[in-house]
Amino acid sequence: MRLEDLPNKGAYTSGDRACAGCMAANVAINVMRILGKNTIVSVPPSCMSVFAGTFPELNWDVPYFHMQFANLASTLTGISRALKTQGKENVVVVGFGGDGGTADMGLQALSGAAHRNENILYICYSNEAYMNTGIQASGSSPYGSWSSTTPTKGKLRGNEYFPKDIPRILIAHDSPTYVATASTAHIQDFIKKIQKAKNLRGFRYIEILCVCNPGWRVPSDIGPQLMQEAVDCGYWLLFEYEKGKLTINKKPKFTGLREFLSKQDRFMHITEAQIEELENYIQRRWNNIKSLEHLTTNSEN
Repeated sequence: MRLEDLPNKGAYTSGDRACAGCMAANVAINVMRILGKNTIVSVPPSCMSVFAGTFPELNWDVPYFHMQFANLASTLTGISRALKTQGKENVVVVGFGGDGGTADMGLQALSGAAHRNENILYICYSNEAYMNTGIQASGSSPYGSWSSTTPTKGKLRGNEYFPKDIPRILIAHDSPTYVATASTAHIQDFIKKIQKAKNLRGFRYIEILCVCNPGWRVPSDIGPQLMQEAVDCGYWLLFEYEKGKLTINKKPKFTGLREFLSKQDRFMHITEAQIEELENYIQRRWNNIKSLEHLTTNSEN
């Protein structure tokens, strides 16, 4: 499916209350253009639950469930199993979770669903902090970044931890049907992955980078540019794992990290030593993904 083949309107209606330039809203709009109305949606407490799912002003033109922070994957599992007992296994059961509700509070339920290969589609829109509740650091916040819970003065300049690699954690379960990363700045890759996940059955997980203008401290019109640059410099890798095989979808240029960081005031305090640490981390992660691609390819032979 190409971009021009997508319907202009999907099962997510216009008029939400997202911040100007919110890339999470962009994800919701485009995912639902692909999935269509034969879909059931659940969203835990998050930015998306506030700007699109506060009754009675819902933007979801499909059945919608708002659940607790830690149990999105459990909610999706219950809906999916209930549909199965009714013989309605062709309905896509999809959840949209932020990175906090995914990498932290929701990780236990997510791991269980992956282990059992539940028939659900879980989409993590990663804006890399708890943006809805005050921009606190999450398990997906980048090293060196500012948040309301990480100091930027003295010896410790921003977040001291590197983010959890949730896609690799799920791949390590050796049971999910499909695991992928995506970006709407690479729209054809994005469409292909959402379409593939729509048609598959079993546990599917897609993690999508989402610029948050207030959280990243950037202008409202820069989101698509930053997501493009994130892929180019290797900050955000595009790959997919299906049937035991990992495929890298785009090789980074590994240039422009400093320019990428300099456009975000959440990194305005970062030191040269921290940039070097980030460069080393990006290279380590790339080497890990390349190794997985090599190992899973050779295992077929």
